[in-house]
Amino acid sequence: MKKTEEKGVTLTTLVITIIVMIIIASVGIYVGNNMIKQANLQNVNTNMMLIQAKTKTISEQAKFNKDTSNYKGIKLIEVVGNKKIDELVSNHVIEDEDNYYLLSQNDLNEMGLEKIEISEGYVVNYDTNEIIYVKGFEANHQTYYKLSEMKNLKLE
Repeated sequence: MKKTEEKGVTLTTLVITIIVMIIIASVGIYVGNNMIKQANLQNVNTNMMLIQAKTKTISEQAKFNKDTSNYKGIKLIEVVGNKKIDELVSNHVIEDEDNYYLLSQNDLNEMGLEKIEISEGYVVNYDTNEIIYVKGFEANHQTYYKLSEMKNLKLE
């Protein structure tokens, strides 16, 4: 009797192939998640910089006219029952409530920023032109709220 050779994939080859595919997939998922997080950070930064540019314009007009009545938003001292705002104040993210204003979607529309959608809200200080994202952005095991903190943020 002649021995016939069977052609096919051995179990070892199959296991190695599956392990390599799992490694490639996990690297792809990790890189994809980082790219999504980086894009989200860029989106938040862009929105906050647009708001900052508009608030600078409004602030300069108010200083020139010596009239702050065209400030957009509600003064934070008048905001009642907003848990996120209360949390930001208690954590000292917002130091002086009297100088900050909470913007609504209507305020952004009036500022010409219709494309920016408010999820939790933005808080502005017309004196310092500081912008705070009420929802915050989580990165590197920390939550960032201020534009000044997020501008040069590097994700791990």
